[in-house]
Amino acid sequence: MPYLRTHTEIDLLAIKHNAEAIKRHTGKQLIAVVKADAYGHGAVRVAEILRPIADMFAVATVEEGIELRQADIRTPILTLFSCLPAQAEHIVEFSLTPTIGNWEFATALNEIASETSPTKVHVNINTGMNRSGVCWTEAGQFLDRLQTLSRLEVEGLFTHLATADAVDTSFVSVQLKRFSSLLSDNSDKMVHVANSAATLAVPESHFDAVRPGLSLYGVYPTPEKPIRLKPALTWKACIGWMGFLSEGAGVSYGLTYTAPYPTRVAMVQIGYGDGYPRSLSGIGEVLIGGRRRPIIGRVCMDVSVVRLEPSDTVSIGDEVVLIGKQGNAEITVDEVAQRAGTISYEILTQIGPRVKRTFRSVASNNES
Repeated sequence: MPYLRTHTEIDLLAIKHNAEAIKRHTGKQLIAVVKADAYGHGAVRVAEILRPIADMFAVATVEEGIELRQADIRTPILTLFSCLPAQAEHIVEFSLTPTIGNWEFATALNEIASETSPTKVHVNINTGMNRSGVCWTEAGQFLDRLQTLSRLEVEGLFTHLATADAVDTSFVSVQLKRFSSLLSDNSDKMVHVANSAATLAVPESHFDAVRPGLSLYGVYPTPEKPIRLKPALTWKACIGWMGFLSEGAGVSYGLTYTAPYPTRVAMVQIGYGDGYPRSLSGIGEVLIGGRRRPIIGRVCMDVSVVRLEPSDTVSIGDEVVLIGKQGNAEITVDEVAQRAGTISYEILTQIGPRVKRTFRSVASNNES
């Protein structure tokens, strides 16, 4: 279709830049996290651009791993959470590297795995996140027990940090101490701990490999910015209607906004049905003609209304930027998240299927 009511533009070269910068910063192997469709950026296309850089990809579900395999991604793919026993067959069929977090899945996988080519697994150690994994106080015994399953090969050990993006990182030290107590007896294993926040700011967590997600896509998880990241996603929509409000006239469902004076307005073709948060009703902003313009009234399922200034020269079909740059102005995903009362992860991953994703993988003439 030549016309897109709303779409995202994904700069694959920015993602490649970020991955290379992270790898230079840490000097470690890179486990590129591409779960949730690469945080809304398109898992297959991201994996393709990162194939020469990433030592491993990480996903949340078996289905996500299968999607990459069916796209001919041959790089090792780690599933970050222990799967259900019924999924063992697909793990083996598609040569995924599963996480072991409980004995039930381990035994089911051992029954399916090949006798001649053991399935490589990583073991998730629960050091305080308390949402999955083998408790660190029981991990030594669990690892010894895994050695009785001859069709499994423990390739790696990891844990998840609960507070690496917090101002107070004292619990990070607690978790690292608990985790490190297991490593002397497992020196031959691949060890990885660092999420994006720890990758950028906690060098003692880097071990053999780092496991960034959000930072790959150019978003900083903490105020610290030790390396330059490039935002990869721009979200655009179009003006679909323009009107004029007389003084006292209301806008959108509930008429929660009334014009204090004669006001020009524009309807933007974006709504919560596309993943644009309804919580931005009356407080969000967009870019039109390189200038910020406020959302007035409630965000609807399919459209939102913005207030124009008398000096604005706009037409139906004109571009509106929800996230990204337009001229000299910029609205970041962090700003959108803050206004919506959530986090950037949610904003990115909630962009819906009605939003067409487009990709750029060639540098423009003015780009160095």
